[in-house]
Amino acid sequence: MKTITVYTTAITLLALTACSSMPRNTGTSYDCNRGTKLKVDYIGNGAIVRVNGRNSMVLKQTPSTGGAVYENKKGARLQRNGNEVTWNTALRSAPESCRTVNTPL
Repeated sequence: MKTITVYTTAITLLALTACSSMPRNTGTSYDCNRGTKLKVDYIGNGAIVRVNGRNSMVLKQTPSTGGAVYENKKGARLQRNGNEVTWNTALRSAPESCRTVNTPL
C-alpha cells in the first residue's frame, strides 16, 4: 500500500512540474483598426497594456458610466465594452477601435 502511495505522489509531482514549465497565455489580445496590436492583462483596478509587443504601460481604472475605463497620466486611455476596446494615446488625434482576437497557446 505504501508503494502505491509513493508511486501516485511521484506521478502527480511529475505532472505538475511538466505543467509549470509550459508558458501560459495570459491576458487578452486585441487587433485595432489602424494596425495597432494590444495585449492587456486586467489586474484588480488596473490594466497592464503592451503595445505592438514592445512598450508596456500601467493604466488605472477611473470612474465611468459606460464600461470600464483605464487611464494614465501620460494620456493613454483604454475603454472596455464587452469584447471590444477603444484605445487612444496623447500622440493620436483619434481613438482606435479594437476587437478581441484569439491567440494560440
